[in-house]
Amino acid sequence: MNIFQEAASKENKTLNVIFGSITFGLLIAATYLTLTHHPFANTINLWQAKLMGDDKYFPALTILLLVLPPLLILLPVKLLVFKFFKK
Repeated sequence: MNIFQEAASKENKTLNVIFGSITFGLLIAATYLTLTHHPFANTINLWQAKLMGDDKYFPALTILLLVLPPLLILLPVKLLVFKFFKK
């Protein structure tokens, strides 16, 4: 019985680095948009302030809401690419 997973192939490690870099890049871009008060971020901030009722918003929630859609698109792409390279 093998408890540990076998080491990933060189191609899988390379793909993990690529997709990890894309993910961090998306997080950095969302943080930049939030902290520079880009119109996308302002829309979310105004929605949060209206929802809270006291004109306060949470920048971390804004970052999450900005980065979530691209990450949800990236997930099936990553799964398809890994499935393609596994064959």
